[in-house]
Amino acid sequence: MCSTCADLSITSALISDLSDYANTPDADPEFVEVAAYGLAVALYGAYEPAMYPPPGHGYPRSNR
Repeated sequence: MCSTCADLSITSALISDLSDYANTPDADPEFVEVAAYGLAVALYGAYEPAMYPPPGHGYPRSNR
């Protein structure tokens, strides 16, 4: 599996786990919101690698 596919697979699994957690009675809504935003950004990065990192920033793809 290529690294992009592996990242997409892991991100999808984390989104599923976060969804399960969000539906539990003791879920922390602030954590769910922050984690969901981070996973959405990660998912966007998997589909649009040319847009990440922003122009002028070398991290984390400076070695590619």
